[in-house]
Amino acid sequence: MKIFEEMEKRGHEQLIFNYFEEVDLKLIISLHDTTLGRVIGGLRLSQYESDMDAIIESLKLSQLMTLQSATAEVDSGGGNVILLGDPRKVKNEPYFRALGRYIESLRGRIYIQPDLGTDSQDFKYIQRETDYTIFEKDRKNEAKPSSEVTASGVYWGIKACAKRAFGTSDLAGRTFAVQGIGDVGKNVVHALKKEDTRLYISDLVYDNMKEMEDRYPDIEIVRPEDILFLDVDFLVPCATAGIITPENVGRLRCQVIAGSAQHIFTDESLIQDFHKQGILYAPDFVISGGDLFLLDNHLKMVSPEEAHEGTKIIYNLLLDILQRAHIKGVTPYEVAQADAMARYQKIDLIKNILC
Repeated sequence: MKIFEEMEKRGHEQLIFNYFEEVDLKLIISLHDTTLGRVIGGLRLSQYESDMDAIIESLKLSQLMTLQSATAEVDSGGGNVILLGDPRKVKNEPYFRALGRYIESLRGRIYIQPDLGTDSQDFKYIQRETDYTIFEKDRKNEAKPSSEVTASGVYWGIKACAKRAFGTSDLAGRTFAVQGIGDVGKNVVHALKKEDTRLYISDLVYDNMKEMEDRYPDIEIVRPEDILFLDVDFLVPCATAGIITPENVGRLRCQVIAGSAQHIFTDESLIQDFHKQGILYAPDFVISGGDLFLLDNHLKMVSPEEAHEGTKIIYNLLLDILQRAHIKGVTPYEVAQADAMARYQKIDLIKNILC
């Protein structure tokens, strides 16, 4: 696979590689599109089978962030930062301060926020070298995760899907298979259990599932290899990417797919398979965009109350997308993508006006 062809296909502006041998820092920075404003990107630390796998994931995630920002009407572009390494081995103060130096050198081209494999402690080190970071803080000046706000957006998105698929946003009596009980997945479970729902859950970490089962005794734990193929109303993926493949897409028995996980398919063509099978798929960059409501258009944090209230917009936004897709006979993903691209193309035009 040729890197520059991938960048051209996805419309990327810049791809940066950094390596600092002294702390084994291997860094990929993707800047997708700055039309709407300064780039925001998640900081992800993970191991990959190859460097190319990491590059492709970074390109995909940064492109998705552009679409997400355009959909949420936030004046920011899409970016991503991937650190290649084992979180159990590489994490330390010099490692993250070195990363902070590289982010600082870009002078605000990208603002980073925690993502898979990174947390508030890591950002305490990063912030000693750069101010180009974003995360909510509590009264003790400690970072608060955006997982509750993301989960709130997923919940309202699920209700929009229920309205389209079943004629009512009331979730009582509906069945859900929640794949991934991390910070977001747990909060999605909490939200769904406010209504009379039946939940099946799965995670690679047993303690995460046990915590939910202890709190909600009627929840049923399912093996990770089985959770995707249950006969349920909703499949709610809240874990990693690439879980739906050409080999297993035909085994899906859900009626709706709506969750926080991004790029759950190994190939976008599988979205058409969902459509042919009669499965309603909520575009990932729409339903998972709740954390963007933590920001105002100056990239400053808003209150948790304002953010939670903002995620309710996802209900009307997604319902409109689903209804237009139904009328046109196309996938919701196509409608949502066209909407997002139209916004930043129009904004690009007005940038030519001299001030």
